[in-house]
Amino acid sequence: MNTNKNIIPNNQINGIDKQNGNFINMDSLINKVKAEDQKNLYLTKTFQWVYIALIVLYTALLIFDPYIKSIDRIVGAFYIASFIAFILIFRKGYKEFKNIDYSLPVIEMLRETANRYRLRVDKLLTLIIPIILMDFGVTLRFYTDLLPMSPLNRILIVQAVYIPVFSAAALLGVYVWSKTQKPLRDRALELIKELES
Repeated sequence: MNTNKNIIPNNQINGIDKQNGNFINMDSLINKVKAEDQKNLYLTKTFQWVYIALIVLYTALLIFDPYIKSIDRIVGAFYIASFIAFILIFRKGYKEFKNIDYSLPVIEMLRETANRYRLRVDKLLTLIIPIILMDFGVTLRFYTDLLPMSPLNRILIVQAVYIPVFSAAALLGVYVWSKTQKPLRDRALELIKELES
């Protein structure tokens, strides 16, 4: 990762912008962006290893535990498939944050920052794949435990718990984005507008 501190040439910008009557130092904004990028780089790398560890654990159980029922092996396979999908998503995010170039001209760097911290629907949609795979596994896991209910009722009960849990997790993610990344995006967009005017 390029961490060149000479990001803002004097002939491009004076380093200060005015917003709501307050002066914002460009260096301060860049430092906040760098800190957020580093945090996300660390998180994406950490979660990759967490899911790798879970895959190793579940695979070992499926192979070496002779007492696991056939249905639990199927459940484990869905979990592993979900973990693999999560790893691919986090790996893509890791590469994105690892390859950030802070030596770009300031306006290009600001544009990339604004795009990087945009709340993108396509990124959220990619999470549906591992979530659905996990859903299949969880549903199968509790399906037999809910006898003698009808098959439809068993599925609906699991979904009545599963869907709210992941919906709450999604809302929490959006809330965190609004508090940590959206302000950086908003400032970057305002500075772009100021530079282009």
